[in-house]
Amino acid sequence: MKADLASGNRTSRNPTGDGDVENSVVRMIMRPPGDALRRALSGHPDRDRIDPERARSQHAAFVEALETAGVVVTLLPTEADMPDACFTSDTLLAFSRPGELQTALVVATLPGAPTRRPEVPSVLACARRMAPGADVVEIRDPGTLDGGDVIIFGGRVAIGVSARTNEAGARQLATAAGRFGYRAFLCPVDDRLHLASGVTPLSARRLIGTRSGFQSLDAAGPEVAPDDVERLVIEDKAAGGANVLVAGGRCFVARGFPSAVATLASAGESVVEVELDEFLFADGGPTCLVVAI
Repeated sequence: MKADLASGNRTSRNPTGDGDVENSVVRMIMRPPGDALRRALSGHPDRDRIDPERARSQHAAFVEALETAGVVVTLLPTEADMPDACFTSDTLLAFSRPGELQTALVVATLPGAPTRRPEVPSVLACARRMAPGADVVEIRDPGTLDGGDVIIFGGRVAIGVSARTNEAGARQLATAAGRFGYRAFLCPVDDRLHLASGVTPLSARRLIGTRSGFQSLDAAGPEVAPDDVERLVIEDKAAGGANVLVAGGRCFVARGFPSAVATLASAGESVVEVELDEFLFADGGPTCLVVAI
């Protein structure tokens, strides 16, 4: 998977306070996939089944569903030579100050896969136009950072140290976020691509994830997700359902994970299932396809 968002992942509209996030996320940067999606980095056993044309149709339907929820989507041009460029969330993180809405900090990542680094400049240029008053920080070598390794909820930033995000990159982000009032925690990720592959925020005090996802948080200490943060736990085999994008008061989930949908519905969440199997084959999910700014 390649990232997360309105659920609280990397956004100036994150649920940084104690209230819910209904109608709080209003702007997202997205990019349709090109034919190169066939060559996307992926460990999925069905990656050879990726159909770019069908993926474009699914992406367009996802954009329409977000716009119906009140999200303003900025679409970047397709990148013909960048297989993973539709997964914009790995390239950029945006923060407000806790409890506020206006974007105060934009962080350009340095993806752990060198082939993905050319994706960053165009997304950063778009973010600069959309948030001209924000401070800009760029992750520098030897640090690496993928947006999918970052989840934000309340005043906390959990940063996965994974095969794509190293400790040097995580500490650069922690320092930058700390200047804007966030407490950062470095969380080990050993059994999956990204931290957000196993856990995502639904609000400042509610997370959904697999047991493995919550183990990553707990490994960083009890203050990452203390007792006042509710945990909705789903089975590890339904990990794709732990990648939840919250926007316009709705939870967007990839179709095919009924146990996750049932868990969300039982918790009183409004669930929208979206057809994204072509992106699942590329190790992606709903949160991976967006940057909130």
